[in-house]
Amino acid sequence: MKRFLGLRTTFTLSLFSIFLGPTNGGTIIDGNKEGEDIDVQQSRTLITAYWSAFEDLESGVIKVTWCAGLSLGTCDLVNETQIDHNGTFVRYVLNKAIANGQRHYVTVKATNGAGVTTSLTSDGVIVDESPPISGSVIDGMVSDVDYVNSEDDITARWLDFLDLESGIESYEVALCDARNLSSCPQTFTAVGQVTNVTITGEIKLMTSNRL
Repeated sequence: MKRFLGLRTTFTLSLFSIFLGPTNGGTIIDGNKEGEDIDVQQSRTLITAYWSAFEDLESGVIKVTWCAGLSLGTCDLVNETQIDHNGTFVRYVLNKAIANGQRHYVTVKATNGAGVTTSLTSDGVIVDESPPISGSVIDGMVSDVDYVNSEDDITARWLDFLDLESGIESYEVALCDARNLSSCPQTFTAVGQVTNVTITGEIKLMTSNRL
C-alpha cells in the first residue's frame, strides 16, 4: 500500500492602510478678509488668500505650499513656496505688477505622511485699476430737453458707459445746478444698474428745502 504525504501551502496576507490626501473646507478664498471671496481688486501687486486648515487623521499633514499664477494651477507669478503646515493665509507683494484686466489664481497644496498631496486653486481675481469709460447722459426719456416746468418731474437716461475689465456694478445719480455743478440739491444716490431715473417734483422740492 502506498501512502501519500499531505502537502499544505500557506499564504499570508499583509494588512496595509489606504491613505487619502489631506482635507479642509475645500475652497481657497481670494482677498484679505476671511470668509469674503473677492473677484476684483484695484491693486496690481498684492496677492492675498485664505483657506481652512488642512488635516489628515491617518498620517498627519507634514507639508503645505502655495503659489500664484495667471492661469488655473500655475505658478508663473509666485513660485511654489512652503509655509507652516498649520497656515491658513498668505499675503504677498509682487515685484512686477500684473497687467490691468489680468486674472490671477492662488494654488495651495498639502501633503500627508504617506506622501499623498491635495491641491486646491482659487477661482481667481481680476485686476481693475481703471475707472469706467464715460458715456452720455440725456435729459428727458425720449429726446434731450433744456428746460422743464418747475412742477414737472425730472427724467434722465444714460448710455454707452463701459468697463472692459470687470463690468459696471452700479450707477450713482445726483441733481446739480447747471451753473454750479458743485451745488447739488440732491446728492449722489446709488440706483443699481438701471439706466434711467425719474426725480419727482415732490422729492426735488423736499431736497431743496433742506438746503
